[in-house]
Amino acid sequence: MTNEAQIEELFKFIYPLAIRAGEILFEGYQNAGKSVALKCNEFHNVVTDYDNEIEEFLMSSILAKYPDHKFIGEEDTHKNNNITKELTDAPTWIIDPIDGTSNFIKQIPHVSVSIGLAINKQIVLGIVNNPAQKKLYTAKLGQGAFCNGEAIHVSDCEHLNAANVAYEVCLLHAPKIRNKHIKRIYFIGSQARRLLGYSAVVDSLCMVAAGNLDAFHIEDMYPWDCAAGYLLIREAGGVVTHPYGGPFEIMRPDLICAGTEALRKQIENLIRKADLTESVGSDDVNE
Repeated sequence: MTNEAQIEELFKFIYPLAIRAGEILFEGYQNAGKSVALKCNEFHNVVTDYDNEIEEFLMSSILAKYPDHKFIGEEDTHKNNNITKELTDAPTWIIDPIDGTSNFIKQIPHVSVSIGLAINKQIVLGIVNNPAQKKLYTAKLGQGAFCNGEAIHVSDCEHLNAANVAYEVCLLHAPKIRNKHIKRIYFIGSQARRLLGYSAVVDSLCMVAAGNLDAFHIEDMYPWDCAAGYLLIREAGGVVTHPYGGPFEIMRPDLICAGTEALRKQIENLIRKADLTESVGSDDVNE
């Protein structure tokens, strides 16, 4: 078991690094002429030098103090034996250097550095720094969730027709999963008070934790998108499950998160109905 003293030591170590990473992000955010490249030659998959710089800074700093720690990260700039594609019991930092890179490029303030830490396969620490909004979210296992040092809590909304729900609509660019997401967007969006898309998974998770959003559904993303945000929501009193209601798994982070189980269950029911539907556009979507 990981004890509070160990978590506190690691939190005190990573906190100033998260602050510095946010400063690097904000420097790039303000630079309208930043260089942009495509990953895998995909028009929708963009990366900047700042993504690589932040990840390299965090990994190098952590390894200088803890040479045996492992990493799961989006850019994998630090090519060595500490990079892993599997989650083990070893302390493992799960890092997204810039979540919302497309927003970052266009100076849209839904962009952040996300740092999660797993020990014994359990997320025990999460920090999200959004310097464009001047928001720093923190969570330690069993100790609550905070934004700029103030405790945060999820909303108490129980009904979808009163809920602001987020969905990652940018997933429609992927042909193999496009139809699934179109159907789910149709069913959930037809019932929610508002269906919102920010092109920033981490920021959306943080807004659920803080009660700004009532729920969020995401599928087909990656551990670094969800590690820190997952802990923030749980520590803020929220629920996080697999879209079909099973346990959330960080290495396959498909999820529904919400402030209440009642709201989460309504979204699950609509996802199940959408997945059984061949096409959408005229059918009744009522539960």
